[in-house]
Amino acid sequence: MSDTDASDGFKCPVCNGNVRTGPDDVVITCTFCGTITATDGAEIRDHLMEDAVDAGVREKIFREFLDENKGFNKSLVKGAQVVENLLIYVPVWTAKVKADSWYKGFKTVQVPVQRTRTVRDSQGHTRTETYTDYEPGYVPVQDEIHTDTDERLLGRKGARIYGLEDYLEDLDLSDTEPWSWEKIKDLEPTVLNAEIGSKEFELAVHGRVSDRHRSMAKSGLTELFDCRTTTNVRGTTYLQAPFSLIRYTFQGDLYKCAIDGHSGKVVLGEIPITKGQRIMWGLIGFIGTVLAGFATDILLAGINLEEMMNIALGGLGAVVGVIMAVFGFKTLLMTQREKEG
Repeated sequence: MSDTDASDGFKCPVCNGNVRTGPDDVVITCTFCGTITATDGAEIRDHLMEDAVDAGVREKIFREFLDENKGFNKSLVKGAQVVENLLIYVPVWTAKVKADSWYKGFKTVQVPVQRTRTVRDSQGHTRTETYTDYEPGYVPVQDEIHTDTDERLLGRKGARIYGLEDYLEDLDLSDTEPWSWEKIKDLEPTVLNAEIGSKEFELAVHGRVSDRHRSMAKSGLTELFDCRTTTNVRGTTYLQAPFSLIRYTFQGDLYKCAIDGHSGKVVLGEIPITKGQRIMWGLIGFIGTVLAGFATDILLAGINLEEMMNIALGGLGAVVGVIMAVFGFKTLLMTQREKEG
């Protein structure tokens, strides 16, 4: 690290190393000794991580993913050239949140009302009859919502990494262990610092859970008057979770694949669609259009002549033709497709 970088960085209080930081970083991981420091002096009570698989295992799993999804593109696995195989430890705040809400409002119901009317029979005689009508009524509602949930929040503001949101949504917290830089440093990971501290996290999850309760309360009401929520955030934990991003080229174009760095499972990946495949699907779309038009003529002729065989064949052909046309022309316009692992 240069003197300029060092002056803009953070000095580790344990090893005295100069750590490169961003302007918004508030929880910093020393990339020399692995010490975690909160710049506001807050204590990081529980600091956990998940172990990660190495680059070779990640690439092997990535190529298996390509092989499973290559379709007609037989040269994809051998032709894909990995240009980047990053392991990124992302900061995640987690906690248990017990929330209690009390709300008031009203909902609209249809209230039966007895009414009378005068009717005249066929002979001109009149009589009065009673009938039941319905009109809107308003029922006051006062109820409670109680939940106890696991909440998690990425410790970065506005982070945009391909597949990261999908990875965090399915993140399993059951296989964590105490943070150990010595255990993972040989994997040469990129360790992201947190831009959100523990206090900001707890405020954020309070707001998130309160909004969720308000939405739940409002869903069954015509109008919500009041909704008050109290939360108890406990077990706040700072977790560093391994996420891997592979970039690869195929026939001159660049594609991406996101991988769970702990399990090695592919989260989300881009699969190339070659020019040959697009031409083939375009042809399928053209054939489908012709088939749909021809089958529609048969269907109309069958309806006019009341011939059930023509109606059945025409209807089936029209459906198949439309499906072929839609998928064919849709694929023709695509350069890649996206698959979940």
